[in-house]
Amino acid sequence: MLYKEPYVDILEACFGTSNPDKERRHGKCPLTPEEVGLMLRTLGYGNDVDIYVASGDVYGGEETLAPLRALFPNFYTKDTIASKEELEPFSSFSSRMAALDFIVCLIAQHCHVC
Repeated sequence: MLYKEPYVDILEACFGTSNPDKERRHGKCPLTPEEVGLMLRTLGYGNDVDIYVASGDVYGGEETLAPLRALFPNFYTKDTIASKEELEPFSSFSSRMAALDFIVCLIAQHCHVC
């Protein structure tokens, strides 16, 4: 996979190994954004579905997110739905930024028109 090579040093520092496949078999690595997209497609979700990524910076950055964005063009984060000015009062506090993600996800569960 494309994601292995740039992160060998980080994997070795975190897990003591550079074999992410082995670590994943032991449940130590989450799915990549591409794998999440492929799983959602396999479950029958089309490219018209809205995807909200509730997190801080994703491991690997925008390059890692590109395959998920390609599969689901209606791709959102708090940075895409709110202006820098709107986020500024929260940006110094990771717990408040996480709370914003939680609120967006909570509202999305109950609002089919959003």
